Amino acid sequence: MILDPARYECPDHHADLTGLVEDALEDQGPPVAYRRPLSGRQGTAARAFQVIITCPGGGTPHSLTCTGTQAP
Repeated sequence: MILDPARYECPDHHADLTGLVEDALEDQGPPVAYRRPLSGRQGTAARAFQVIITCPGGGTPHSLTCTGTQAP
């Protein structure tokens, strides 16, 4: 999975949240618009996403909304 932006960070705690964004996207499953490649061709279309994750942030967890694009 290729994300744009490639890294997600909490603006308050400067914690790397990229793994949480990737996990949230995997939990959503593949989008219907994605089809398995035929004859070895790979789809290159990126799709926009928005996920809500929880930053563990120094003992005070809080929600963050992360947006970007995802390519297979």
